[in-house]
Amino acid sequence: MKKFKFFLIIFFHLCFLSNFESRAESSLEEEMKVMKVQFEAMQKRFSVLEETVAKQQSQIKAQEETKQAYERRIKDLEEQLAKKEVVAGSSSSMTRASAAKWLPEIGVVADAVATLDSAKTDTNGSDRLSLRELELVFGSAVDPFSRLDATISFSDTENPSLEEAYLTRFGLPFDTTARLGKFKPKVGKVLGVHRDSLDTVDEPLVIQRYFGAEGLNKSGVDFSKTLNLPWPITHQVTVGILEGGNGDGGTIFGPARRTPTAYGHIKNYIDLTDTTGLEFGFSDLIGSRDDSASGFETHVLGFDTTLTHQLNATQNIKFQGEAFNVHRKQTFNADSNIWGSYGLVDLRFHPQWSTGFRYDYVELVDNINNPGKADQGLSGYLTFYQSEFARWRAQFTHKNLTAGKDDNAVYLQGTFAIGEHKHKLQ
Repeated sequence: MKKFKFFLIIFFHLCFLSNFESRAESSLEEEMKVMKVQFEAMQKRFSVLEETVAKQQSQIKAQEETKQAYERRIKDLEEQLAKKEVVAGSSSSMTRASAAKWLPEIGVVADAVATLDSAKTDTNGSDRLSLRELELVFGSAVDPFSRLDATISFSDTENPSLEEAYLTRFGLPFDTTARLGKFKPKVGKVLGVHRDSLDTVDEPLVIQRYFGAEGLNKSGVDFSKTLNLPWPITHQVTVGILEGGNGDGGTIFGPARRTPTAYGHIKNYIDLTDTTGLEFGFSDLIGSRDDSASGFETHVLGFDTTLTHQLNATQNIKFQGEAFNVHRKQTFNADSNIWGSYGLVDLRFHPQWSTGFRYDYVELVDNINNPGKADQGLSGYLTFYQSEFARWRAQFTHKNLTAGKDDNAVYLQGTFAIGEHKHKLQ
């Protein structure tokens, strides 16, 4: 009886297992069928999407072709309209748009100065109101890599002259920029700018005595490059060579042009704070002291610095100075080592008003009659900025000269600019 029960239990277990296996097999078959149906549906869906994408691409292509056709039609209509305007106006005239394409940027800068001078000699512009300078300024891009600029100067006390005419070439190897023609060298702060960009009516005495009444503007070539170094100071290096000689009234170089003057300058700038910036530079010039071609007897070392602090959105203060050391060999049987400098403080205390003063000190070249003495000057000024293009300035200057006489002068200046291209007025 017990054996019968045992076999009966085993029989029931085997029946249960066989039934479970059959159910598992039937479940896998059903799941496979479902997955096949889903896969077929997915394939159909993918085919529909492919057809939709193809239709959209064809529509995009058709839209692009339509857009290009419209653009061509608009261009043709514009050309026809331009031709009709030319015919309607004059067969020999051009439309304004066409003319503007060929015209350069043109500007005019006028500088009128009234001078009351205590000097007994009647120099140009003394004790009178004169149009000291009227500059015609031209400039335009020659092509994407070059620009041509020119400045022609007129005056009621001087003959017309070509101040500048040079080509600037960008994008040279090593990211270098070149200038070729007649220009002001990038030396220091004052030599490279025009009078309308000065903070005072006249140039500092060291510039007038050493380089000329308006500094240097000579024919030559120079190359400039900004150095991208991994620190917060920005550097710009300039090297160039100019024809020899000085500006009007200059004394450090000789009168001959055939012996060239070579120069180099490095400008450095750093933001000390969010409102304070410091610029400082070093210059080196070599040239001939006379009309001989024997060599470079004059060596000039220069240093310049400018500290600018923004007091607020409309007020700032600037401290600027330059110093030049001149070494000239064999001057009156002896080597000459002299120097000159100036210091300037300018306070912009109002959006339209600024004031400041300048101190000058300069030892003269070949000063054999008054050795050990130097020209010194102190100037105070007040400037009113009527607008971006009109400026008025009053200045008083006192000079102690090596000749032993003092000189006092009062200047009233008006500077005005018009046109597309203007010298910077501020």
